[in-house]
Amino acid sequence: MPNLGGLRSFLAALRQTKTDGSPVRIAYFGDSMIEGDLITGDLRNSLQTEFGGSGVGYVPINSITADFRVTIHQTFSDNWQEYNLVTPKLPAEYPLGVSGHVFVPRALPRADSTAATAGGASWVEYKGGGPFAAVRRFEQARLFYGPGKAQDEVLVTTNGHEVPHALTGTDAVNALLLKPGVPARIMRLDFATRRPRPVYGVSFEGAGGVVLDNFSFRGNSGLSLTRIPFQQLAAFGQLLDYRLIILHYGVNVAAASTKSYGWYARGMTRVVDRMQRAFPNASILIIGMSDKSSRIDGEFQTDPSVPRLLAAQRQLAQRNHAAFWNLFEAMGGENSMVSWVEDSPALANKDYTHVNGRGAHKIAGLLFGYLMQEYARPPSATEAGRPDSTIRPT
Repeated sequence: MPNLGGLRSFLAALRQTKTDGSPVRIAYFGDSMIEGDLITGDLRNSLQTEFGGSGVGYVPINSITADFRVTIHQTFSDNWQEYNLVTPKLPAEYPLGVSGHVFVPRALPRADSTAATAGGASWVEYKGGGPFAAVRRFEQARLFYGPGKAQDEVLVTTNGHEVPHALTGTDAVNALLLKPGVPARIMRLDFATRRPRPVYGVSFEGAGGVVLDNFSFRGNSGLSLTRIPFQQLAAFGQLLDYRLIILHYGVNVAAASTKSYGWYARGMTRVVDRMQRAFPNASILIIGMSDKSSRIDGEFQTDPSVPRLLAAQRQLAQRNHAAFWNLFEAMGGENSMVSWVEDSPALANKDYTHVNGRGAHKIAGLLFGYLMQEYARPPSATEAGRPDSTIRPT
């Protein structure tokens, strides 16, 4: 049965990890507002500092953020085939993974090739770095992939040591645990596959504490998450055991000409329902739309679509027993985006829609404050998850 208690399951998991260090995993789905680990990087660091844990979490094989994401550096060969949420026609043999992506490595031309000897094999390399100590080195990792030929293998290089691993398993999603003898700063994977097979990504994580996965997808409204087959979501759910699912959308939905967002709430209800069934141990948190400005009568003001969309998102949370955090209110309410753009230094870009790195840091602090406010309440007080609760900046 899905968890329908607001934040109850997540808060209980936080209390448990304080006692025994058990893992607490969070999936943060969003659009360009969280691209490059904006918001999520700072939030992850705050949670790992408070509750323990290490690693940046799930990282796809390749990404449009590879050039500018600071919490992990990523390079990859150019011979991967990618399918994702916006691919017009998705092949059934390569179902999308939890991130909304699937990658297919180049098949080797010779049956006797191995990952160590194959020329032109598909590869990916990850390098830890950035401002947060807990993500700079790889304590352990898991590679996620779909079924394929039994002879397929991946050559994993860490700390100058090359170790071949067979890609075994016939499940919809399989996981290969990778544990360097000494925490590594660089990990490279070279794939020797006889035929094309689905490969999803690598999760960098510790043995316990908090892990937070950033699932950003530029231009996404959230509705396209239904393109991920439920079987794949459920398979990832068994392997990742999420305790909190965050859905942060809105900037690609809000439009001044749209008078009602009932259609959006209905569509996102399908998304929430699938998440609740695929990740039955997870709480669901809907993050309400941030402020967004449009030029009205010659001045930038809160777009009239924002309160309408917020009402639909609040209704979505209430009807699905999810928690709700009103980012618009937390930013300062009406016309707060104008203030964020005009602040010195600025907290948002001059598109009056997206925050910059400083603004993302502030939002992460506000969201962390909200979660800790709920965590501090006696368990009985959080049983319903306080779905309407917000926190305003002080």
